Amino acid sequence: MFVGQEWVNRFNAKWHEEGDCWIWTGATSAKGYGEIKIPKTRRQIPAHRLSYVIHRGQIPEGKCVLHRCDTPGCVNPAHLFIGTKLDNSLDMVSKMRHCYGERQGSHKLTEKEVLDIHRLLKLGVKQTEIAAMFGIQQMQVSRIKRGERWKHIFDRL
Repeated sequence: MFVGQEWVNRFNAKWHEEGDCWIWTGATSAKGYGEIKIPKTRRQIPAHRLSYVIHRGQIPEGKCVLHRCDTPGCVNPAHLFIGTKLDNSLDMVSKMRHCYGERQGSHKLTEKEVLDIHRLLKLGVKQTEIAAMFGIQQMQVSRIKRGERWKHIFDRL
């Protein structure tokens, strides 16, 4: 992507400092990522990608620009780094920004119920009985017990 002075001027007119972040004040996506229109087209590009190109250089083919600060609207090049889609997913999971537990749309249990399941298991109640109490399959109880499901609660126990 060629970035001339016009791009730099347009970019610099659309952010302000908030702590260490440079927050984009122009158009944003539904997820809060800055967007800037490509002149004479109907397309927009993510503002953090433009920031990376302006301040660091070209983005390698097929690579993503990731945020260290986890602020979607941030365009501070010091907070941006290159990675793959897998890197982005692993970063999201390591920082607990993915859908898990009650944040996952099709969950059948609450955190309180999962804690209750752990208590019942410690009391020696059979997994099949627990499953029947909570309206889930015995295999789900087993996965909860082993920390394969609801891991964020299992790690706290």
